This record gives sequence, structure tokens and C-alpha cells, in this order.
Amino acid sequence: MKKEELLALINAKIAGQGSAIDIGGAMPIILSALAEAAAPIEVEDITALTKAQLDDLVVGARVVKVTGAKKHLYTVTYKGEGVGEGICLTYIDALNSETVSYDRTADGWAYNSTDKGAIPSA
Repeated sequence: MKKEELLALINAKIAGQGSAIDIGGAMPIILSALAEAAAPIEVEDITALTKAQLDDLVVGARVVKVTGAKKHLYTVTYKGEGVGEGICLTYIDALNSETVSYDRTADGWAYNSTDKGAIPSA
């Protein structure tokens, strides 16, 4: 859920209630929507995100790649606006880093590359 949608939900739940806002009725709905919006999306293939998924991501958003019983957390580390820009999702663990990038084209999003690197041990 986008920021605008969350604000619309909150405003709809408290609209017209004046000073007697039904917090008990409105708060669970609002908190549920906030929790859902904060949850990372889960995918099996980090290189095959949909247009809708990529459009909704913002810098700092999280995507979980599920591989069997393993889960890897990617963070959106860059997102440009408009054609010719792109988005980068970065995964880092104790030994490796990986950045998956997509480009925004006139036709939508296109997977660009996956760049991997080893983190040297001390």
C-alpha cells in the first residue's frame, strides 16, 4: 500500500467523527494496513520482479528472495525516476554482496544485471 493509500484509509476512518473519533474501531484497521505495507514482498526469482512490484518499491524498501528454506533480504539502494533511470536491489551477508539492477525503458522495466562481489575476511 502506498503512502497516499494509507493516508486515504486513515482519513476515511476518522472523517466526520469530529472530536468523538472511534479509536477502538478505526485503530485496528489502520494498524493492520500499516503492518501490511511495512512487510517486505517475497519472491522466488529476484531477477523477475513484475512491473507493479518495481513501480511500488522505494529506496529503503525490502524484498525477500526465498530459495527453498532460505531467505535472503535485498534492500532497494537506488531508484531513479523516468525512462533511462533504474533501480538497484542489494543483498549483503558476511562473505558476499550482490546487486540486482533493472532499467526503466519506454516499454517498462527490464532486468539489467546481477553484480556479485566477495567481502574480504580480516
